[in-house]
Amino acid sequence: MSKEMVKDTKDKIADFKRFSFVLLSLSAFLYIGSIIPFEGKQTLHKLILLGTSYLSLGIALVFYRKISQWKKQLNEES
Repeated sequence: MSKEMVKDTKDKIADFKRFSFVLLSLSAFLYIGSIIPFEGKQTLHKLILLGTSYLSLGIALVFYRKISQWKKQLNEES
């Protein structure tokens, strides 16, 4: 692996870490919004908030798996 590819991979890892953190924060925000009661909230709104929360958690997990693959690849190449 060339130095340029190593740098590119490290940059990708840093970006994906940031994306994952943002998605985890969004997921927590949406989950809290789904459990806080207020008048006029319908079941459909709760389901949409929960579904979006779980979706963002799933995407964050995919990003973390990709990060671990890239780190493993970097360690093997070094």
